[in-house]
Amino acid sequence: MAKKSNRTAKTSNRYELYEASVYDPDADLDFLLREFEARNEREPMRLREDFSGTSKLSVIWVKSSEQRSAWAVDLDPEPLHWGCKRHIHRLSDDQQNRIEQLEENVLSVETPQVDVLTAFNFSYWVFKERETLLSYFRKAYAALSVDGLFCLDIMGGPEAQQEVEEPREMDGFDYLWEQEGMCPITHHAICHISFDFPDGSKMKRAFTYDWRLWSLAELRDLALEAGFTEFEVFWEGATDEGEGDGNFISTESAEVEEAWIAYLCCWK
Repeated sequence: MAKKSNRTAKTSNRYELYEASVYDPDADLDFLLREFEARNEREPMRLREDFSGTSKLSVIWVKSSEQRSAWAVDLDPEPLHWGCKRHIHRLSDDQQNRIEQLEENVLSVETPQVDVLTAFNFSYWVFKERETLLSYFRKAYAALSVDGLFCLDIMGGPEAQQEVEEPREMDGFDYLWEQEGMCPITHHAICHISFDFPDGSKMKRAFTYDWRLWSLAELRDLALEAGFTEFEVFWEGATDEGEGDGNFISTESAEVEEAWIAYLCCWK
């Protein structure tokens, strides 16, 4: 159980808890800047953050340079509004002028061409049909500059297909990841995130995801069909205990692991 704290289910916000336990946009920013500059020998300036949720990656993007701008796209107004109040309103006037939140569908939204377009936290898995995901990849391709990067993250391994309960102790609360198991015919899976607190209160299934688990091979084929000329896989290393170590290395092959995470970089 989490260390003693004043947090309770009633006094906590689910988006704040998600950001504290799940998402590390600073690491994503470092990765995107490093790989884009290494390939193109210039700095990326324009970001589109699809399935942006609270828009935190867009916020740190515009804070990282006075020349950077970002478009944060999400169909759900609730995380957008929370992120605007929590993050965007704390930016300077200049920074706020360089970020735009769009409450729109990523399949139809129109934005200026960008250098980097992201779909993180496995969010594109909401697209369960191949034609729908291909349509999204084509939209992403069209939204990129001539040397642009479309970057996704992906998880896999036998553990990603099984019933799982994975608790983790955080600062002042406990995080619980639940998977109901994957259907081997459709690859559909239901997953949940819950939070428990030292006073015994719970935020049961604060987030629920209805996904299709896509494979790297499928994503590679879709990227090529959508027009991307090259793709690169960055595989996360592991500690001696078998946990992810946060270091992503470019590779063309990998050994089967119980659970793994990778970035897929698709280049225009």
